[in-house]
Amino acid sequence: MNPFKFAWAAILALVAAAAAGAAVLPWMSLEEITGRAEVIVLGTVESAEGAWSEDGRIIVTRSTVSVERALKGGPRAQVIVETPGGRVGDQTLIASGAPVFRAGDRVVLFLEPAGAADPGAAPRHAVVGWNLGRMSVRREPRTGRDLVEDRTAGSLYLDRQGRPVGPERSGKGPAELKQFLGEVERLVAAGPRRDGR
Repeated sequence: MNPFKFAWAAILALVAAAAAGAAVLPWMSLEEITGRAEVIVLGTVESAEGAWSEDGRIIVTRSTVSVERALKGGPRAQVIVETPGGRVGDQTLIASGAPVFRAGDRVVLFLEPAGAADPGAAPRHAVVGWNLGRMSVRREPRTGRDLVEDRTAGSLYLDRQGRPVGPERSGKGPAELKQFLGEVERLVAAGPRRDGR
């Protein structure tokens, strides 16, 4: 594709995403998400409550996740995850492309620090790559297997060259949970790649 046609295709994709209310985010591979995450856990959402951000400018949701298995960042019983958007009283903020948590959700999370925590308070975490770092776990009723899949819908992802990432590259799953966790553990053990990613 010549550069002129590519530029117009990229512009049209961005305009379409903006018109549809979709978030436009950089695409990251599983290797990149794993490398960037300071904490990776498999767990269950215990609660998700809307609150005002520390500076009082936006509504955020703070979700408490009980940890079933820690894959990176050391053992812990729970993590607090803060995401933009939520509900406080009769006010609602929708943050397109931001992960959404509901009590009872079983998830694999790739997390990074979410700002400085107050002294004595539990540290808060943000999800790496927004929905890219939040994988849903569900039980397949027919076989009883636990499956993992991402929730990238509602966002347009762009690669490093600014090209939209198509469905053949975006989306993970469904994959068997045990195999997926093994893949993540191998990536954690391997550490960062030589090219710094």
